[in-house]
Amino acid sequence: MTDAKILHPLPEDEIGGFLTNLLTALLRSTTPDSNQARVANFRRYWPRLRTWGAVDAGRVVATLATDPRTISVPGPDGRTALLDADALTMVSVAATHRRRGLLTAMLSESLQEARDRGDALSILVAAEWPIYGRFGYAPANDNARYSLHPRRRLATVPSTQPLRQVDQADVAEFAQHVFERQRGLWPGQVDRPDPWWPTHLRIDGYQASEPERTRTWVVYDGGDGPEGLLSWHVTRSDWDDPRGLAIEVGDLVAGSWAAYTALWGYLTSIDLVEEVVLPTRSVDEPARWLLGDGRALEQVSREDAVWVRLLDVPKALGARGYACAGAVVFDVDDPAPGGYGAGRVLVESDGGAARCTPTRHSPDLQVTQRALASCYLGGHSFSELSVAGAVAELTPGALKRADAMFAAPRRPWNPTLF
Repeated sequence: MTDAKILHPLPEDEIGGFLTNLLTALLRSTTPDSNQARVANFRRYWPRLRTWGAVDAGRVVATLATDPRTISVPGPDGRTALLDADALTMVSVAATHRRRGLLTAMLSESLQEARDRGDALSILVAAEWPIYGRFGYAPANDNARYSLHPRRRLATVPSTQPLRQVDQADVAEFAQHVFERQRGLWPGQVDRPDPWWPTHLRIDGYQASEPERTRTWVVYDGGDGPEGLLSWHVTRSDWDDPRGLAIEVGDLVAGSWAAYTALWGYLTSIDLVEEVVLPTRSVDEPARWLLGDGRALEQVSREDAVWVRLLDVPKALGARGYACAGAVVFDVDDPAPGGYGAGRVLVESDGGAARCTPTRHSPDLQVTQRALASCYLGGHSFSELSVAGAVAELTPGALKRADAMFAAPRRPWNPTLF
């Protein structure tokens, strides 16, 4: 038990305490100037958030917020569809107040509110793997970190498409449009609502809370205007470093495959650069197939990204597209608080659109809600989850059929932290 009182919504005058507890829990270094900038930025962002905070003796000791967002899910004809999502974010509990039920109380309440609003699912990016499984969340897609070695033989992407360099302040005119086009190509991408781009670009009065790097911005123009956007900054500039000079990509946003090819062509042709680091990309990056030597693009690491918790299974499964025609009856077990995903549903698809309805038909697959959530974006398969016992085949052939239906043309990937 605890004497801490949970406030929802947390008053705006507690923003400073909210951020202090959050940054301390995440081991983020701060200074008085950076704290002042963060508070100023969050004051403008605060009205959009649904906030919780636990206060003990006048001090914020636990935080949680949710944000109304959308996520791209597999759609028909190789494109994506957009689905409203409850985005869980800024969760922290002070080390002095752990294991007192604060997180359980706040998160249980936030999930119930999301369900009552009609949100089909809740999403998060987990700081640690073990925390959120007990609330029904499961990893649904992965991101990868790459190191590109452009000086290797055959390590260039042939491209003659024209590009232009722009100033950072000019990017705001078209960045959101280009990003929305990219979301049409890739499932798993969380939106960037205002003020995401102004904050990222440090415009419209948004202040830098961390040291600013000088970034170079490059744009690809298609027939209807900008279709691709790239930014990079220097990370190794010592000419005597035996590893050579290096840059890191901050943004690589491609709203068409022509833009994608042109931007990778640019990255592989920058003079003097021995290494290009790309920290947040897809696990099956197509650029490997554009290179004459695919090994020049090295996948350095891979980690879970977006976690999903299904709150309304019929609504969520009916909102996405499917790779082939078919029907599967799922018997879903959901032992997590709320049990929102539990029940038996029939998914029927004509190879594009689908409908999902409660049913009394005999089940084809017995699944946990977490297994279904992991497979929802097409990042994992039911066969993969069956190894751990989270999926049981009750009708011969149902496992293979479900894998085929839920497959996505590209692995889901999310470059947007939230």
